[in-house]
Amino acid sequence: MVSRASAVGKVKEGPRRHGTKRALRVAHQIVDEIGRSALDVGDKLPPEQEMLIRYGVARATLREALRFLELQGVIDLKPGPGGGPIVREPKPDNFASTMALLLQFVGADFRALVEVRQAIGPGMAAHAAERATANDIDLLCGSLDRLHGLDGTSSDYVEENRRFHDILAWASQNPLIGFLVVALHHITNASGIGITYSEVERNYQLNAYDRILSAIKERNPELASTETLRFMRRSDSYLEKRYPDLMSKCVHWDDAAAIIRDTRPKG
Repeated sequence: MVSRASAVGKVKEGPRRHGTKRALRVAHQIVDEIGRSALDVGDKLPPEQEMLIRYGVARATLREALRFLELQGVIDLKPGPGGGPIVREPKPDNFASTMALLLQFVGADFRALVEVRQAIGPGMAAHAAERATANDIDLLCGSLDRLHGLDGTSSDYVEENRRFHDILAWASQNPLIGFLVVALHHITNASGIGITYSEVERNYQLNAYDRILSAIKERNPELASTETLRFMRRSDSYLEKRYPDLMSKCVHWDDAAAIIRDTRPKG
């Protein structure tokens, strides 16, 4: 386990270390070039030979830079004739994987994820009440309608329940909140412990979601925040009582990396 307060000693850097630094610098240059050229998702980057000349590095350094960007979800490397690096849109699972890796190193448990959710939930709902688009509200209404038709013990209910909160996060119009909330759900979903809800808890959730959604429709951020805080406290208490083993389980990177979910709501 790596201590949060561990000191990092200075070590002599060898050729490999210098090569890695060069690759990272090239990766930064490529990202800057994508921005300056206004490349869109699906657009191709220049051919390898052109990039070698442009960035003035060896082929091995360029390929390491491209592999790094692929791991970050910025590009796809298409093999074969006509392939090469193609711009893609990073997804929440990329963020979740990186977050889970860091959390494993500091020994964080799932209770930490729940506490973050409670901390940001009320503000998220308040922003949604102020900023949600008509499409966001339609998506929330559709999700809630589906939840009303599902049993709380079914996997479909659990997945739709997460989706409701994912939509709510993106409705805040703050991309960091959107990525963070979806990443938290992604990591929790990777726990391997199947969360279900009793009939009493399901009914409470649906009533709470009705109140939160009404506050958003009314453009009342204070009420949306208050209702969400009340819901979060009840939900977290339910998880603590019903799934104590999950709450104390440490986050593992390999769990989160195994799940690929694109949970950004589509219009």
